[in-house]
Amino acid sequence: RALVESCAASPHLQLVAPQGALYGFPAVAGPAAHGFDDHAFALELLESEDVLIVPGSSFNVPYRTHFRVTLLPPPDVLREVFGRIDRVLSRRAAMAA
Repeated sequence: RALVESCAASPHLQLVAPQGALYGFPAVAGPAAHGFDDHAFALELLESEDVLIVPGSSFNVPYRTHFRVTLLPPPDVLREVFGRIDRVLSRRAAMAA
C-alpha cells in the first residue's frame, strides 16, 4: 500500500499496482520523463539520496522510463524512499521546464 500511495501522490510517477509480486515497477511521467535515462537516474539516486533502485531496462524492456523497487522494507521506510525519489524527479522536472 505504501508504494501505491506514494506513486499516486507523486506528480512524476505512474504505477500499475503489483498483483502479489514483491517489487514495484513505477514509470516516470510528465516533465521529469523528458530525456529520462533509467541508468543515470539510478546512479543519481544512489549518489545524492542514498537510494538504491534497479533500472527498468535491466529487465529487457524496450523503454528506459521505469525502475524497479522491492516491497520488503517497512511502509515508513518506503514512504521516505519515495519522498527522496520525488525530490530528484522534481529537480529534473524543473530543469525540463
